[in-house]
Amino acid sequence: VDWAANGIPSNPGAWLATTARHNALDAVRRATTLRDKLHLLIEPENQPVQDDRLRLLFLCCHPALAGDAQVALTLRLVCGTSTPDIAAVFLVTESTMAARLTRAKKKIQAARIPFRMPTAAELPDRLDAVLTTVHLLHTTGHTAPTGEHLTRETEALDLARLLHHLMPDEREVRGLLALFLA
Repeated sequence: VDWAANGIPSNPGAWLATTARHNALDAVRRATTLRDKLHLLIEPENQPVQDDRLRLLFLCCHPALAGDAQVALTLRLVCGTSTPDIAAVFLVTESTMAARLTRAKKKIQAARIPFRMPTAAELPDRLDAVLTTVHLLHTTGHTAPTGEHLTRETEALDLARLLHHLMPDEREVRGLLALFLA
C-alpha cells in the first residue's frame, strides 16, 4: 500500500504489525528454502565432466529409469528434439512416445529421484544411454526432412568429441566418433 497515494490507513499500527509479520514469515520461508536447497547449488570442485551439455546428458541418463526412457527424455529435455522426431527414431507413434515421456517424468516425481551429477566412478553406468542419446541426436539431424534440424548432426559430433576427450580409452566412444567422422 502506498500511503502517499492512498492516504494513511484507518489503523496504521495494525497495518504495520501485519506487514512486519508478513515480512518476518517471508524471511523465515526464504531461510528455510535456502537451507533445504543450498546443497543443490554447490557443485563439487572436481567435477568429472566439465562441459555443461555433456554434464546434462550424464545427469539425465539416470539409471533408475528404463534405458529407452532415459534416452527419450534426454533427447527431449536436454537436446530439444521434438516428440515426433524422437518417435520416428524409436519407430513408434507420436502418441506412444508422448505417453512414454509423460510416464518417465511422473516416475521421477513419484520416486523422488535425486538428480545429482554422477561421480567419475558412476559415469560408465550411464555411458551406454549417453552414447545412444548422442547417436540418435545425430540420426534425427541426418534424417531431418528440413534444413533447420541439420545442426543436430554438428551438435552430436561436438558431443562425441567431448566424450572422447573425457573417456579416451572407451572403445564405444571411439567407435561413435569414428562413425560420425566416416
